[in-house]
Amino acid sequence: MRKPLLALAALLMIVAASSAQNAPAPKPNVPNANDAKLDDYLGKWEQKMRDVKSLHAQLARIDKDKVLSTTTKFVGYAQYMRSGDGPSALNMAVLELKPDGKTDVAEKMICTGTYLYVFAPAQKEIRAYEMPKGKTDGGFLDLLFGMKAKDAKQKYTLTLAKEDQYYVYVDVAPKDAKDKQEFSRARLVLNKDTYLPRQLWFEHNNGNEVTWDVPQVKPGATLDRRSFDRPQTPNGWKLVPVTQEKVQPQQPARVVRPSNQ
Repeated sequence: MRKPLLALAALLMIVAASSAQNAPAPKPNVPNANDAKLDDYLGKWEQKMRDVKSLHAQLARIDKDKVLSTTTKFVGYAQYMRSGDGPSALNMAVLELKPDGKTDVAEKMICTGTYLYVFAPAQKEIRAYEMPKGKTDGGFLDLLFGMKAKDAKQKYTLTLAKEDQYYVYVDVAPKDAKDKQEFSRARLVLNKDTYLPRQLWFEHNNGNEVTWDVPQVKPGATLDRRSFDRPQTPNGWKLVPVTQEKVQPQQPARVVRPSNQ
């Protein structure tokens, strides 16, 4: 389930997020001013995520295939809604993407809070993944669904790479083996005005890159609760339940500076 969950994580990180050098690692037992700054920014990000109950966002995703030397752009939207609070809260989301300049839907997924439904137009299938109760798959989704800033720092190596007048750049490196199958490194760019993500970039183990750009976010958007219901299966399509055993690892995202708004 790594591919759909990674995509959904990028979508939900909106709620939760030119090449630059990483900040040098601090010497042992020597305080680093960047650590205090990072803690402050992560705390503000955590508070912002906690406050958001719904949102609508415009999205663009750029896929770079280093092997084939191709770049593909998709545009679309994402919607998010949280129902309830605490461990029993349902985190619901919808993501829809189309190839830039085209009208056919290339990717669509609906998270009801208990199931993730991934549309596969080429196969005319809707693949249903059950979301583990009380937690996510242990990957990036955990960072979105209630993980506190201090827990995120324990799970990932987070580094304040740099900041400027508009953005905060946080580098993310996986620590455990499962996360290393998802990505080799990532970068989250937070907007200093809102502390909502402006961009999320992944680099996979094979060098391929995925950049999620978020040019517009509307927290508190009025959304139709029915948009997050289990989808109806179109004529000629089939619903395919997917078990963990059938899921293959996400195929393996360089940092693109977000355009100033």
